[in-house]
Amino acid sequence: MMGQFFGKTSTNELLLAGLFLLGFLFVGCAPDTSQLNQAGDGSQDELFSGALHETAPADGVWRVHRISWCEDESVAPQAVEDLLALCSEYFREGSGTDGMLELEYALEEGQRHPLLLLTLGQLYLIAGQGEPDLLPPEGPAADVGDWSLNKKRLLARSESLLREAARSRPDDAAIDYLLADVARSREDWQAANQWMFEGTQKCTSGRGFSALVLYQQLNRYPGTYLGGPGPDYPQSALKKQITGNVVLDLLISPAAEVRQAVVVESPDWALSKAAAASLREGTWEAARIGKYPVWSWLRVTTSFTLDK
Repeated sequence: MMGQFFGKTSTNELLLAGLFLLGFLFVGCAPDTSQLNQAGDGSQDELFSGALHETAPADGVWRVHRISWCEDESVAPQAVEDLLALCSEYFREGSGTDGMLELEYALEEGQRHPLLLLTLGQLYLIAGQGEPDLLPPEGPAADVGDWSLNKKRLLARSESLLREAARSRPDDAAIDYLLADVARSREDWQAANQWMFEGTQKCTSGRGFSALVLYQQLNRYPGTYLGGPGPDYPQSALKKQITGNVVLDLLISPAAEVRQAVVVESPDWALSKAAAASLREGTWEAARIGKYPVWSWLRVTTSFTLDK
C-alpha cells in the first residue's frame, strides 16, 4: 500500500500561463490537470488548523497570489503617473540617467510620492551594482570619477530613498527585497538576510513588484516541491480499499511554507487530509519573480494505490 506525490506540467497549461506576462519562463515541477473534473469535496478550513482561508483561483497549474489583507493599489496622482511613464520611457530608450534626474527634480519640488521614491531608489541600486548606463552626471550621487566612492554614494542614496518609501508602503515586500539587495551589494549578509525575512512576511504583489519586473526584466517561476515524507494511508480508506488521486491547490508562502490546501478533486476526505499533511511537511522552494520569493498557488496531485 502506498501514497505517492507526483506531478508534471501539460503543454496547454504552460502556454496559457505564459500569456500572463510576456517572456515568462517556467521551471520546476507541476502536475497534469487535464483529467480533473473540478468536483472538489470537503472544506479547505478542515485541512489545516490556522489556515489563511484565501480563495484559490479556479484554474491554472500555478498562479502568483495577492493575499486578501493586502490593499488594492490606488491610482497615483496624474503628475506622478506622468513622471513614472517618462522615467520608464527614458529607461527603455537607454537614457535611464535622464529619467533619474527628472525624478530627482520632482523630489526637490516636493513630489515625494512613495512610487517615485521606490522607482528612483531601485535605479540607484542598479547603478550601484555596476550598471554604467545609470551613473548620473549630476545630482546627490553624481559621478566623482572613482568607482569605490561612486558605489558607496549610489547605494547610500538608494537606501535613503527606499527607507523613505517604506514609511508610506510598510507592507510592500518589494521595498524590503530591494533593501536586501543594497545590503548584499555592501556584502552585509546579516542585514540582507533580515531584510529578506521581513519581505517574506509582507505583500508580494502590486505596483512595487511591477517596478521590479519593469526595470530588472524579471521572469516568473513556480514553487517547487523538493521532497519530503510520503503520505500515510488512512486506516478508514484502507479498510474500504479506496484508491485514487487527490488533487490539491496549495498556497505557498514566500518563506516556502504550505499555508493552505484546497481540495480540487479527491475520492475520499481522509485521503485529502493525509495528502495535505504530507505535503505540508515536505520541503519547498517558493515561487519567484526573478530572485524575489512571492505568494503563489500550486496545483499538485497525490496518488493513493494499493499493492496487489
